[in-house]
Amino acid sequence: MAQPTIQIDCLIFGGGVAGLFTLNKCTELGYQALLLESNALGHGQTIDSQGIIHGGLKYEITKGGHESAVAIREMPTLWRRSLAGESSPNLSDVHLRADNCYVWKTKSLTSRLGFLGAKMALRVKPEVLDDEERPDWLKSEGFTVARLAEQVIEPRSLLEVLSKKLEDKLLLTAPGGVEVSKEDECWKVSLLNPQTGEPLNIIAKDVVLTAGSGNETLRNQFGLTAQATQSRPLHMVLVRGNLPTINGHCIDGAKTRVTITTTTDYAGRTVWQVGGQLAEDGVNMEPNQLICHASKELHATVPSIDLSQAEFLTYRSTRAEQFTKGKRPQDVSIDSVDGVHTCFPTKLAFAPRLAEAIAARIRPDSVLSESKTSEFTWPRPMVALPQWETDAIWNTPEELCT
Repeated sequence: MAQPTIQIDCLIFGGGVAGLFTLNKCTELGYQALLLESNALGHGQTIDSQGIIHGGLKYEITKGGHESAVAIREMPTLWRRSLAGESSPNLSDVHLRADNCYVWKTKSLTSRLGFLGAKMALRVKPEVLDDEERPDWLKSEGFTVARLAEQVIEPRSLLEVLSKKLEDKLLLTAPGGVEVSKEDECWKVSLLNPQTGEPLNIIAKDVVLTAGSGNETLRNQFGLTAQATQSRPLHMVLVRGNLPTINGHCIDGAKTRVTITTTTDYAGRTVWQVGGQLAEDGVNMEPNQLICHASKELHATVPSIDLSQAEFLTYRSTRAEQFTKGKRPQDVSIDSVDGVHTCFPTKLAFAPRLAEAIAARIRPDSVLSESKTSEFTWPRPMVALPQWETDAIWNTPEELCT
């Protein structure tokens, strides 16, 4: 008995923000496209991100980061239109954590110079606030506070909105249940239904890899060399309790000392995600050590807030990037070989830019009819849970650091 076969223009591996934006763009252009995900949508980089739609500030204040700032500076305007429902994709249902970020500097001279340098170079410049305009949590004397037009989204909400639009084009795959072979000028990808074990063949002219750190294994399956990826680890901090809503960056010299974004968990508790230099320094620290360090850093950068009763948790995350010999990539990257496009968005904010670039490389077949995966009984991937909703033990600094 012949195995069921679908012929499409483009097959995407990886259901994070890059894969979903690419699938949406291909669908809008009329291409026949499907997306495969072996875990939960957004698992890893997307669900771990802080959701800031960067406009270049963090790059501009970093030595050698000017080219990155130029590349990303248009993204806030593009996202703002989508989040307002004024352009495609319509993301008006995505939960917005904040419409703007705050930027504040510590009292040191290097901090002051770093702040001014960033302000002068940015297209979207920080708007320095008078004392009466500052939020209550940044009333400390000697601090310079500014507002920046960078929106902050809830990454899980973004995944939910995009996946709902594209539900019939998302297929869950079983671990090890994918085989690849070449068929004429196309790629043949053979799947097994993770629930029933029934087979399905997908024939595609173009294959897009947007699986983050999983791109390495996928490239091997397609017979490509594996040196296209490098990893940048982070050790993030979560804080929950009776906390104010903070979304922004504390600048100290040529770095962002901490980046704090705020969300709410299932029980209605306020949760901070804390990254920036803290998360990079924390890579070589054990969780308890990082919690103690984070407690001191937060006391120094938001001194007016009492964190004595707050609970802390850490999680490790890895950002997979284009291989650039250890240097940070400055823009999106696409490596195309024999119809296989290995892609990295670099930052969440770059996802629309990456999708546009990938779609321009797809070679659609004008004779293809619409592939209706709804005709097959096939499980769909769920959306990943963020770290603060997982089963973990939280601790207070007083318990760990005395």
